[in-house]
Amino acid sequence: MIDNIFFDLTVIFVISTLLLSIAKILKQPVIPVYIITGILLVPIFEIIHVKDFVSSISYFGIVFLLFIAGLELKFDKLKNVSSVASIGGTILVMLLFLIGIAVASLFGLNVISSIFMGLIFAFSSTMVVVKILSDKKQLDSLHGKIAMGLLVIQDIFAIVAFVALTSYGDFSMAKLVELLINIAIVSFIFIVAAKYILPKTFSFVAKFQDLLFLTSITVCLFFALIFGIFISPEALGIGAFLAGLALANLPYDLEIISRISPLKDFFSLLFFTSIGMLLPLEYIFANLSFTITFVLLILVLRPIITFIIIRFFNYMPRVAFLTAITQSQISEFGLILAFFGKATGSLSDELFASIIVIAVLSLTLTSYLTKYENKIYGFVKKYLTFFGGSKTNYDLENLPTKFKKKFILIVGYDRLGYSVLKTLKKKHESIVVVDYNPEVIKKLVEDKIHCIYGDISDSELIGRLKLKNCKLIISTIPEEDSSSLIMQKFKEINNKG
Repeated sequence: MIDNIFFDLTVIFVISTLLLSIAKILKQPVIPVYIITGILLVPIFEIIHVKDFVSSISYFGIVFLLFIAGLELKFDKLKNVSSVASIGGTILVMLLFLIGIAVASLFGLNVISSIFMGLIFAFSSTMVVVKILSDKKQLDSLHGKIAMGLLVIQDIFAIVAFVALTSYGDFSMAKLVELLINIAIVSFIFIVAAKYILPKTFSFVAKFQDLLFLTSITVCLFFALIFGIFISPEALGIGAFLAGLALANLPYDLEIISRISPLKDFFSLLFFTSIGMLLPLEYIFANLSFTITFVLLILVLRPIITFIIIRFFNYMPRVAFLTAITQSQISEFGLILAFFGKATGSLSDELFASIIVIAVLSLTLTSYLTKYENKIYGFVKKYLTFFGGSKTNYDLENLPTKFKKKFILIVGYDRLGYSVLKTLKKKHESIVVVDYNPEVIKKLVEDKIHCIYGDISDSELIGRLKLKNCKLIISTIPEEDSSSLIMQKFKEINNKG
């Protein structure tokens, strides 16, 4: 058995390395390569015996990815998006759940199967989104934080749904009380550890690099295990995510991230390869109209609904769009629900196969949507005004009628902008801050800092900034196109002057 596993894992890595090399030359995303590796392995090799092993060990990838996501996000940064994440995330899950049930019913599925499809349609993949945002260094961006907030809410609903389905026909008030008590116990353990135990522990272990690494892994797995035991096996990821958040406020987070990242890539490979292995080639063209319909709903309708909800919370069209694009795939919870449905007879073999095909297609196409997100946004931007994209919000700005001296423009406050502003204020410089996070602008307005809410790539906003009175632009945003645009406009105006 060990020899077989060693051989098969070697084959997985050899094939994925070759395919990934080709993909890098062709500038293709990583996730489709791993999925294709899994698809190619099934007919070529007899590796059925390794599927369970690969699937089990790849789940560690989810745990480590969410742990790193928690480390990079931090509590205080998630607070800024708490409203859109909690309220907007709840509305999103409910709407998608009902739409999924309705569409499944139109295809003649029974009530139970339709409920399964509604749940599968309602949740996006935390694993995929964290992988994509992490690779693009966007976890700490505004749309990255909103996306993670939405996913945490979705994961909570997914756990509740899974517990409800597994308890179907055997549910009682006693079980509900037991679950609530377990949640209280886990919350107490987490708060005590985060506030008192971990800071003292890490002040000692940080002196030794190898011990820092092992202790971090231990904390990650401990919280994941606690959540898995007391709440649900599907809550492992949430436990790991909270473990990351608990360590994020300590001064050792960057060192921990740098040491754990290689493990993340290893387990990500196994996770996406295992999904490719699941693809039932004999059923790939079964229920074709059903499969295509749900793929289109996931790739088109779900992002549109997500976009509208985020815009309702007064975020800029660009932020809403980039967040919405990340939500266009089936969740790993959806796959777990599909396996459970098949095992209990709630889902037929053909329907289960269709769900796997939908998952593979949506996961693959999401990679391309996020790869070309800026080009897609540039194409659809003019159509987004229907959702209030061009409306100016004068409540979210504090611009002077006239500057006594030339000002310095800071583009992006939530990253390095805070430190830059603090330094420039000490030098008594005139400053204007541009940011597309309404919560940040509200705080700046309260602090009587000159600021304006908006997307710097918006020509109307650039016009209102009166760049002829600007002597310096400091851009801290990760979007190169937007930074280049404002610099170009600045040069044009100064050359004319």
